[in-house]
Amino acid sequence: MQKTRDLRNLLTEIIRKNQLEPKILEQKVFDLWRKHLGAPFGSKTIPVSLSNGILKVYTEYPPYRRELLFLKQRIISNLNAELGQPVLTDLRIELRQIRVVPPRDAETKPSEPQPKPPKQSNTDPRRRTTPEELEQIEQTLANVTDARLKKSLRRLFTTQSEK
Repeated sequence: MQKTRDLRNLLTEIIRKNQLEPKILEQKVFDLWRKHLGAPFGSKTIPVSLSNGILKVYTEYPPYRRELLFLKQRIISNLNAELGQPVLTDLRIELRQIRVVPPRDAETKPSEPQPKPPKQSNTDPRRRTTPEELEQIEQTLANVTDARLKKSLRRLFTTQSEK
């Protein structure tokens, strides 16, 4: 126990000397976001930046944006209360396509085998899909569950990237 207290005191001193308290509080906002909002908001939104007290949040659902704007003052008050000081002054909610990472304790499905890139002949003059483009296509298709639709979209995206 003494070693733990010594380590805590050492870390507290390092944080204080390097004036890291504001940055640690800002990071804590990101950690509290999902916990505080709960389902569905915490899993369908993502905080992306905090600057000068303004927390920028992305969601891809217009109804969620409207509801968050409606609850903005309550959210700010509750998060500041949990932080113990007024870190947040405003929320900016933007509609953006996001890919929310599930919480660590959520069940994970086994990943699908990655498709093989299409065979390419040396005599074909078309532009080739780069590995980066193939990775982007796979990320785009990650949430598509219908196998036939996924295969068709993959073919379409690959064909379009080669033009």
